[in-house]
Amino acid sequence: MSAASSVPDARRPIGRFITEQVLPRWEELNSYPRAVRHNQTMDYGLRHRRILVHGFRRNTAAFLYNGAVVGGRQGRLTTLVSDQALEAASSKTLFQTYAAAAGLPVAGGQLFSAENSAQARKQVAAGGEWVLKPDTVRHGRGLSFRVTAETFDAAWQEALEVSARGSASTEGVVVEPFRDGLNLRFFVVGGSARAVALRVPLFVVGDGSRTVGELLAAALEHRGRNPLLRANLPPADALTPLPGAPETEEVLPAGELRLLQEEGRMGTGGLPYDITDEVCPELVTLAEQAAEAVPGLGAAGIDLVAADLNSAEGAVVLDADPRASVRIHRYPAFGQRRRAMADLTHLLRLRAEQWDRQIVPVLGAEDDDDG
Repeated sequence: MSAASSVPDARRPIGRFITEQVLPRWEELNSYPRAVRHNQTMDYGLRHRRILVHGFRRNTAAFLYNGAVVGGRQGRLTTLVSDQALEAASSKTLFQTYAAAAGLPVAGGQLFSAENSAQARKQVAAGGEWVLKPDTVRHGRGLSFRVTAETFDAAWQEALEVSARGSASTEGVVVEPFRDGLNLRFFVVGGSARAVALRVPLFVVGDGSRTVGELLAAALEHRGRNPLLRANLPPADALTPLPGAPETEEVLPAGELRLLQEEGRMGTGGLPYDITDEVCPELVTLAEQAAEAVPGLGAAGIDLVAADLNSAEGAVVLDADPRASVRIHRYPAFGQRRRAMADLTHLLRLRAEQWDRQIVPVLGAEDDDDG
């Protein structure tokens, strides 16, 4: 997956997907009466499986089965995730270290402290395009794509400031090669991928008459048909312009596709597109192996970058989010709805049934550790 600076947007992997899959279905944008929150959906599923949810302050809850506490939740994080897994997934570079130790291809980001800006700048100045992001911060904050030597200082400062505001103990900025591909989110439960969404970044298509600003306003208005997208619509003037993106007052030729963002989060105008039935088995296996690379990562969103949905060649593991929401799979902008939460609550019920069962190891002479 090469850099994208000299490639027209329509010829890039995401541009081809937009042209072939999104635009033909543009008027078929999924609409739902409402978008139920992640934890509300979880509570309903747990009650259906006869698990009582006892809520506390600050979005914390205990799960009770047959009168005994069998698990719990803090925010969207459940007891399906071990302490070790939480620590690993709290750092982008640490998670990639686990994945690499399991023999999986990773994005290859390098962590730099605030004092090592000169070394980071030297790496970027060597050429190519890069991604800069805080190591321990979520939701795309402080993230910059296609960074070059000319844009390094601004991207570094933004990532550093966001990192310094984070509460995690490990702070720093990740410098990672930019890979031009499709950003895929797998929701993995119990080692099995239950749903897959492709995050389509914000784009416009010229019509020869309207300005980019007018096209953007129409595109954001169209998203309002989907309640999940509507709840996450960004103000047009709050979006950070992508390097090389057209100016707001520019009029694009009819049919010309231009990306306005690289990131496909809904908060930047992105569209979740369900591809659970389209993604190849090799990519599914890679995501499942990435989740299994971390002990105790029982449920998480696993992020990959791939050049093609039909091949894992060149695909890399990016990140894991144990607090991932199922809402992009339950309410996708395009494609089929997925019931990933049913799989998560089913696993919680299985854990509940085994919660108080004692396991007594049977030791033989060969198990004696005394030498």
